[in-house]
Amino acid sequence: MNRNKIPDMDIPRRTLLQAAILAACIALGLPAPAAAASGPLRVVTTLPDLADVARRIGGDRVEVTSLTKGRENLHHVVARPSHLVALSRADVLVQVGLSLEMGFLPGLLENANNPKIRPGSPGFVSVSVGWSALNIPTVVSRKDGDVHPDGNPHLNLDPRGGRQIAERILAGLVAVDPEGQSAYETRAAQYRKELDAAEARWDAAAKDWSGKKIVVYHMEYDYLARRYGLEIVGTIETKPGIPPTPGHIAELVEKMKSAGSVVILTAPWSNSGEVEQIAKATGAQVVELPNQCGGIAGTDTWIGMQDLMHERLARAFGTAAPKR
Repeated sequence: MNRNKIPDMDIPRRTLLQAAILAACIALGLPAPAAAASGPLRVVTTLPDLADVARRIGGDRVEVTSLTKGRENLHHVVARPSHLVALSRADVLVQVGLSLEMGFLPGLLENANNPKIRPGSPGFVSVSVGWSALNIPTVVSRKDGDVHPDGNPHLNLDPRGGRQIAERILAGLVAVDPEGQSAYETRAAQYRKELDAAEARWDAAAKDWSGKKIVVYHMEYDYLARRYGLEIVGTIETKPGIPPTPGHIAELVEKMKSAGSVVILTAPWSNSGEVEQIAKATGAQVVELPNQCGGIAGTDTWIGMQDLMHERLARAFGTAAPKR
């Protein structure tokens, strides 16, 4: 089955959906959706990370809205009327892909009834296109938890992910707005220079991290671990998307005690009682890291988010922090 295919709607259902959009607009105090007039491109992103990069490259040629705000578990985002309104008006939609948004975006796209941002159209941008994903399963089965058929979708947490995101957004904006190509390319070139400087300080800060041991709640930080040679001792989730059982926690505690010094990495959404329980039983330090921009103070930009992640990890590992 093509996971990106949005089924066609029959005429009565389409009419009802348009009425639902209008009702949502009225409830939110917003004007009804209309064809985009001249002015900035209306760009909707699924994550604030993508919104930040879209603003950096788009400048005053774009008006950007993010569907998530920074603290959500991205596998359990709840679709809202405001999401539907934003998508019904959008000229461009930017998603991560790799089925990260599968739980909420396909239904929103169907109901928004906006052909400009449907999969396959120039206005539909998936930043994971061309990305070499980790954790691609050989067999997809629900008994293995929330498995992503095309691999781990958390590329926004890879220190090299900013380049991938920027290149895909640049290509998408140019495809929809070719008249702005020169402006987009100029701004993208400037952003690459900022990434050069940022990656240099992150690599310097992480030069002694290889072999450091970590436990993660969810498989969000696998790209970060691969980048710096961190050893993932275990996960607090029993399986992806499956909360831990008492038996699993007991096994993980014993494994961590045998491993020696281990740091627990958790996102804001998963910094739970189980994390505290395991930390207390093992003496492990807990480090809360963002899983998207905006979830923690100081992470309003993608580069700022990565800076904070590296600073917190350096403190936990007892190494020098990156110099901004």
